[in-house]
Amino acid sequence: MQASRLSSIALAVSGVGLALHLYTVIFKAGGELSFFLVALFLWSCAPYAVGAGLSWFVRTQVIAFGAVSACLVADAFMHYSVFIAPKSSTAALGLIFMPLWNLVAVGPLGALLAWAVLRMRGSRANAL
Repeated sequence: MQASRLSSIALAVSGVGLALHLYTVIFKAGGELSFFLVALFLWSCAPYAVGAGLSWFVRTQVIAFGAVSACLVADAFMHYSVFIAPKSSTAALGLIFMPLWNLVAVGPLGALLAWAVLRMRGSRANAL
């Protein structure tokens, strides 16, 4: 089965998200590789795994694209707020809680936004 273009884009966005978290674990984390870092990496990749799984089904490709795109934006912001411009000493806790926020809020909101844009675009095309 050949993946559609949108599915490929969603998988590529998921790959960028995985690369961001791999970079964080390898280059930004202090110390040697530990069980905690591996678990943090796997936990951080969970939203992208869900999005990649959804991208394989034709009916959910738009939802998957919206979810992984929103998660990538949120993760990039969290990376910035933890490593580039931290505002407090507890900023790093965001790395632990961001995957949960991605799974229950950011991803679903991104999916909803992508679905709404598709619906609006479809209704305009039908009106012409």
